[in-house]
Amino acid sequence: MASYTGLVVGMVFLLILALFLWLMEGNYNILYSGLAEMTPFFDLVPWLFIFVIPAISMRSLSEEYRSGTLEILLTKPITERHLVMGKFLSVWFSSLILLIPTLIYLFSIYQLAMPDNRPDPGVIISSYIGLVLLAMVFSAIGVWASSMTSNQMAAYLASIFLIFLFYFGAYGLANFDLFGRYDYFIQSLAFLPRYNHFIKGLFKFSDVIYMTGWTLIFLGLAIYFVKKHKE
Repeated sequence: MASYTGLVVGMVFLLILALFLWLMEGNYNILYSGLAEMTPFFDLVPWLFIFVIPAISMRSLSEEYRSGTLEILLTKPITERHLVMGKFLSVWFSSLILLIPTLIYLFSIYQLAMPDNRPDPGVIISSYIGLVLLAMVFSAIGVWASSMTSNQMAAYLASIFLIFLFYFGAYGLANFDLFGRYDYFIQSLAFLPRYNHFIKGLFKFSDVIYMTGWTLIFLGLAIYFVKKHKE
């Protein structure tokens, strides 16, 4: 997050998070809930990530297309796969850096809670792992969207739409009973139910494999589009 854009996005993310969790009245306010738990935090962060991660990723490949530096980069001893993986890791690690300051919320809750009413460390660790995995697959989607166009705003809006669709959209559609016996299958495609397993302390390797698999698919698509653009 060396650019000023990344710094601003990070500051806005942390500001909005602090406002919802500690100052504004509502379902996400930890103090108003009267419970010493991090559930509001883990419920809120994915929705903010839907807007934040696309803002980080939108320049990753779109800027290379627009400025014409893609061809220059690929004349060096790197392949399209190396380029896409480098962009992906940069976006993913940038999103993970945003989570580091949020550990102060956990410390605050531990200080405010009674000794016998503190959050379960196992659930907290599982929930953070869920966030790391969500950030991973969201970053892959963002890089994929950026690989499809030289227009950064188009990449940003496409990322938001695609991430929302995969995170909640399929789950929401299935609730309307539109697909009959296929509703459960459509619902299972969404990331939200699998993320909910983590924030409930249910660590399932099938969920890890599922999100990792989708990450590899989106990165493979990004590599394909970079190759197409090179041609």
